[in-house]
Amino acid sequence: MVSIPAGSSLGRYRVIEQLGRGGMATVFRCHDPNLDRHVAVKVLPSFDAEDPTFLKRFEQEAQTVARLSHPNILQIFDFGE
Repeated sequence: MVSIPAGSSLGRYRVIEQLGRGGMATVFRCHDPNLDRHVAVKVLPSFDAEDPTFLKRFEQEAQTVARLSHPNILQIFDFGE
């Protein structure tokens, strides 16, 4: 799985800590300096990030979750590489 140390950058996001790991990705709590707020960033392992089928599944998950609105589900604000 992915290991990214605190203080590292993921695009514009600064990693604060790892929140958890699942079957598909590792999730980090990060800070978004543009909006001055904490966000969760889900990162795929590099071997999966090179698999077009896996990437499509990840993209579909992001699009599906972005359509949901529920207090117990995090909103999707961004998607990218």
